Amino acid sequence: MTNLKKASEQSILVKTVLSLDTHFQSLERLSARIGEAELKSEFDYSQIRRLMLAFAESAHSVSTEFVELLTTISEAKNRAEAAAQVVAAKADELKVRQDEEQSKAEAFRSLTEKVSLLNSEMKLLQRPAGETLSEEDKAVLTDQLSKLELQLRPLIEESLHLKKEARNSGLKALEQNVDALGQSLAAASHKLTSHVKSQTM
Repeated sequence: MTNLKKASEQSILVKTVLSLDTHFQSLERLSARIGEAELKSEFDYSQIRRLMLAFAESAHSVSTEFVELLTTISEAKNRAEAAAQVVAAKADELKVRQDEEQSKAEAFRSLTEKVSLLNSEMKLLQRPAGETLSEEDKAVLTDQLSKLELQLRPLIEESLHLKKEARNSGLKALEQNVDALGQSLAAASHKLTSHVKSQTM
């Protein structure tokens, strides 16, 4: 059984409960003595009157301590509610943060999927090294490369915007991932531009 804290370390609630318990024990002890007392002599009558006076004092103390206990419990309840409000407010902040992280993570996944799809389209346009293209083939390829380049620009802007949002939110890992993706998009854009120029020459 855990030992009770020293009196100086006990909370008001514990002190009040212990004090009330002490008065209850005194009340029960006096009640038992009064119930067992025999009224046979003047001394017995004097003794019972003294015990009844003590009982009345203990009963008053119990009543007083009980009111004090109710007050202390009410104050403890208020403190508990205040503590719960602090935790609830922090939980709301945490939820906002989690929702923000999830939203930006979803945006990154969506951007990654768009980039992956664009990469697949770019690969389909690749020609074997040394292949000779007719003027018509060059025109078609140039048109297709130009369209891909137009698709690429909004993705670069989207990555820059998402990178800024990640930085403002303190999401370091996401910021780094978006930055890496943005660099690969910039490289792809440069490569597409070079392809378009080479095909038009």
